[in-house]
Amino acid sequence: MNIFKILLMCEVFSNIVAEIQILINPVNLPENKLPGTELSRAYDKDVAGKPNAYRFLNKTKDFVIDANSGVITATKIFNYETDPTRFLLIVDTGGVMRHVLTINIIDVPEPPDCTADPLFSSGSATFEIAEDYPLFQSIYKATVTDEDIAHGDRLTYSIETELSGPKRGAHTFGVDPVNGVVSLRGEDALDFDAGYHTFQLSVRATDSSGLFCQGTIIINIRNINDETPQFELFPMDSINVTEKKPIGDFVARVKATDRDQDSSIMYSFKTHQEMFALDPFTGIITVLQSLNLDNPSNSRIYSLEIEARDDGNNTNSYMFTVFVENVDDPISCDPNFSTGAGVSVSVDENIPPSAFIYAILSRDPDLGQEVEFFQLVIAVRNRDSLSLESCVGTITINIQNVNDESPVLIYRPDAPININENLPVGTKLATFTATDRDIEDAIHYEFIGTQKVFAINEDLGDVTVAYPLDYEDETTPKSWVLYVRVYDNERTHSTTGTLTVILHDVNDNPPRCSQDIYVIELPENIPVDTPLVSLSCTDRDGTIPNNNITYHLIKDTFSNKTFTLTNNELKIGPMHLDYDNPIFSGMDFKYILFVRVSDEGIPMLSTITRIILRVIRINELNPLRTMMAFTFSIFENSPVDTLVGKITYTDGDWPFNNVQYAIVGGNFGIPPTFYIESDTGMIKLLNSLDREAVSQYKIAVRITDVANDALPDPLRQRSATTQVTIHVLNVNDEPPVCTPPHFEIQIYATFRGPFTRLNCLDKDSPQDHLSYSIIRGNTNNQFTLWREGAESPFLATGQNFQYDLFQGIQDVVTFQLLIEVTDELGENAATQLTATTTVIIHVLPWTTTQPTSSRKTVPTSMTTSVLRKISYYWRPDSWFPAALTLTGALLGMCLYAVAWCLFKDVPACSRLFPHCHRQRIQPSPTVKEASQGPRYENSLSAGTKLNTRPNLLPGNDKVGQNLEGSVFVDSEDDSCHPTGVAECCELPSGCWKPKLAPLPEQRE
Repeated sequence: MNIFKILLMCEVFSNIVAEIQILINPVNLPENKLPGTELSRAYDKDVAGKPNAYRFLNKTKDFVIDANSGVITATKIFNYETDPTRFLLIVDTGGVMRHVLTINIIDVPEPPDCTADPLFSSGSATFEIAEDYPLFQSIYKATVTDEDIAHGDRLTYSIETELSGPKRGAHTFGVDPVNGVVSLRGEDALDFDAGYHTFQLSVRATDSSGLFCQGTIIINIRNINDETPQFELFPMDSINVTEKKPIGDFVARVKATDRDQDSSIMYSFKTHQEMFALDPFTGIITVLQSLNLDNPSNSRIYSLEIEARDDGNNTNSYMFTVFVENVDDPISCDPNFSTGAGVSVSVDENIPPSAFIYAILSRDPDLGQEVEFFQLVIAVRNRDSLSLESCVGTITINIQNVNDESPVLIYRPDAPININENLPVGTKLATFTATDRDIEDAIHYEFIGTQKVFAINEDLGDVTVAYPLDYEDETTPKSWVLYVRVYDNERTHSTTGTLTVILHDVNDNPPRCSQDIYVIELPENIPVDTPLVSLSCTDRDGTIPNNNITYHLIKDTFSNKTFTLTNNELKIGPMHLDYDNPIFSGMDFKYILFVRVSDEGIPMLSTITRIILRVIRINELNPLRTMMAFTFSIFENSPVDTLVGKITYTDGDWPFNNVQYAIVGGNFGIPPTFYIESDTGMIKLLNSLDREAVSQYKIAVRITDVANDALPDPLRQRSATTQVTIHVLNVNDEPPVCTPPHFEIQIYATFRGPFTRLNCLDKDSPQDHLSYSIIRGNTNNQFTLWREGAESPFLATGQNFQYDLFQGIQDVVTFQLLIEVTDELGENAATQLTATTTVIIHVLPWTTTQPTSSRKTVPTSMTTSVLRKISYYWRPDSWFPAALTLTGALLGMCLYAVAWCLFKDVPACSRLFPHCHRQRIQPSPTVKEASQGPRYENSLSAGTKLNTRPNLLPGNDKVGQNLEGSVFVDSEDDSCHPTGVAECCELPSGCWKPKLAPLPEQRE
């Protein structure tokens, strides 16, 4: 008896172990999965449908299990780097055994985070360095975090863009790819005075998987005084002055420029000068002492070296030569002789002829010329004398050439000369032509005064451009009146002429804008007509139309209708921004717009301003269905995991169609009847179907878009709900069922016609699809099936039972009819199912004599059998069942051995796992005692009822014969216990097997 208890408890133990099922175990949960997502489902058939059946034994705040349905969900978004990566949850339904659910947190690559420095991530991190900042010294260190670094991820830093202004094109900065330190790299010099005032660097941090973040820093360059003054040179590094220059008169002006902004320059002589003075602020040189060349101590040539010093103590010097020109002074006579009434001399009247009266002295102060003496002899005669005496002689006078003629200009431009500002140096503007009547006297040309812009050829008189002309330079006059001196060889005589030159503006300056590049970020749902940028541009040209500015937006086909430029204002419209476009994805989700800023001069000059607009994606569209209704069909005998159908929703937000599906209603049952793959929308079968129980399911599916925002925000997720109709198609899996499956009826032999209706039904076939036939026991076709319409048929007699027609009719005649019922009338015979019902008919003779009570009733036996059922099955190889049976037996023995080792010392389990020992058993009971107590055969055959009816059909004559008197004994070795003692026999597995002595045979 103990062996049966052990087997029974082992069976119970095995059922308890298998009672809790986990749909998915282990669960691999991505760390960024949203809370509330179904992870798995627990199912216990013993508590299915009961409230508050499921719970976790170990307390956790991170996961919950629905007490009614067993659905397991997470309560938060996990972080692989900070949260535990494995959870063991014990699922309990109140039974003896529990089930352990393993949940693994899966690492998902995460992009680097640049928000540790908000100024860096927002693009407002600003630094200032001097233009002499040393190379490779740290300016800024990018602070970027990446939670994946703890698991071996590495960040690489790079500079994506480097913009400089107002002058563009510098490549000056670099970033260390390992530590993110930004410093000067020296590819281009950092020169504030060259136009590099500010730099905008976009620094990107990229992890090993290619994910990145980037920020912007602005570096302003501080100007320092590091430039030396530069002198504007005199032509030929010389100037000419005349010896008659008055003291204090202007000689020349030296000018030096400094590229450093707001720097002032001081001028000074490097050596002491006695003849010239220098204004330290303006650089104007004046005469300090007389330059008269008649003074032997004065020189004709002076070398001046001037030093210019700026505020930063940077110096530069310039040496040039001052030539002093000689002026030919006129002859000087005695003032008493040359002025007024002259000299009055009184002489005596008797003065002899040729007497000396007066000497006129003259001198030439020019050095190198001798003083000539002129003597005038006046003959004196008596005015009153009438004497006619005279003498006649000849005087020969030789005339010598004297430079007494001045040059004469025969051609000079009368009208002003108009020139453009961009004329090359050396361009000839005009030619002066002059003549001198003096023989062998050459003519020379020069400007009166200092003139740096123009030059005149000393011998030919050609006036040319000597210095680049810039109309926009405020220091450049817009017109000049040039005074030209024409002089002879010795500068004895000269004449002057004038030339007016008017400078005209030329369109030589393209427009310039305050920024050459704009980088803007806007969300895609920003309203139309929102201003994007207002351009600020100017043109340095000084006259109209050269400085009139127009703006033109260079459009491509994609952005043609997305932006509008009105004057200098760029707006969004008439179409709104659209992030959700596959073409736009190929453009890295940014617009690069070019605005051509042009003037109206001839030729027209222009510049290009670039505007980079990065569009931020916004979740603005709801998921949309691809068809009006989702209706699917599935056969009721479909196995678990059969595809029912696929619902498809589209989402116009980028990334396109990134939706997840979840069943939210109508999916009843434990486990539920259907499940849906969250990523594909494929609905599959999870539980068995029965069309006869439920022929149609209507489930609600929620479709939620994911990852459609730049930053994940569960509150902004959009969703839609749809109803899915699933029709369960009938499969002929239910055979007909007759109620009752067998019954007896009595009729009189004289009765003719229908006497009883068969009551047979088929769950998956209507009544008119059932066919009936009598296949056995209808001797001489005494009975027929009579059917009217679609109802079940009646059993009827075909003829009267008469006494003269049957032998032994005086006795009761019994017929046992076997009637076959087949479904799917007229369908494929391979799928038809059949059932049988047995009708026992007792035909009683018609007599007026009351039957005596001593009439013996003939016992009968009833048989119900399925005559035809075609099954399709898989037939394994011959070795497979044997291997499977052997493996199962070994596994069962091992499990029991393990359980015995674990629970053998537990008192409550001593009956299940007893110790091996010998035990004495009482002698076998007597026959009488055995008859009073329970018998082994009764414990197995209590439900068996012996058939006392005669066997009318063949094959039924052995029913109940093998059960009577059966007994369970150990037939291996009857000699092991001749005295009725059970022994504990040791087995290799550590189990024991009782051997019982046979009991005395018992009879009814």
